[in-house]
Amino acid sequence: MTSLPFQAVLFDMDGTLVDTEPLWQRAEIAMMSNYGLPWSEADQAYCLGGSAVRVSRYMTDLIEASGQTAPAPEDLVESFMSDMLRQLRQHPPSPQPGVTALLEEVRRAELPTALVTSSTQPLMEAVLDAIGRQWFDVTVHSGSVQRHKPDPEPYLLAASLLSVDSSRSIAVEDSPTGAASATDAGCFVVAIQHMATIEQQPRREVVGDLL
Repeated sequence: MTSLPFQAVLFDMDGTLVDTEPLWQRAEIAMMSNYGLPWSEADQAYCLGGSAVRVSRYMTDLIEASGQTAPAPEDLVESFMSDMLRQLRQHPPSPQPGVTALLEEVRRAELPTALVTSSTQPLMEAVLDAIGRQWFDVTVHSGSVQRHKPDPEPYLLAASLLSVDSSRSIAVEDSPTGAASATDAGCFVVAIQHMATIEQQPRREVVGDLL
């Protein structure tokens, strides 16, 4: 990796570094079941990589489309995030296969690193407690930015905090939403495809895993 012309590596969190997607899905199913509504694989794929605000608005639309009165999006977010945080504390996530080896390799290469997540700061902190904070020089969470993925702002901010050029940074992602954010920020993207289809594009390598 030291021979590559990159200045930094920027990591997504949910689904990329840790397998939290089943926890998200469980929380989303539970939330929608309160209104007698299903939560399909298509719903899950659409929201993959999105912020809590985006997911809550999507849920609100589904609830209202069913003829029911939906809660305010901010109330839904608070309830949803509380459930997710409880699950993370009860079931601390483990790194995805290949993640620890990759983080060690990046550290040996002395490349600066960032964690760039659409999750809230409390959720991010719970994951960092589980996998270790020593891997990341800076962090960007949903409260760090005004515009969330797929907007490029999270990755542009991460590059700025590291004092590197985003176009000379590698972003590791696992969702179309996150890959679009990193691509529009100018990063070279390594996209792990598992729950949703990610299109191959210039400056993007789609892989099955990190092994």
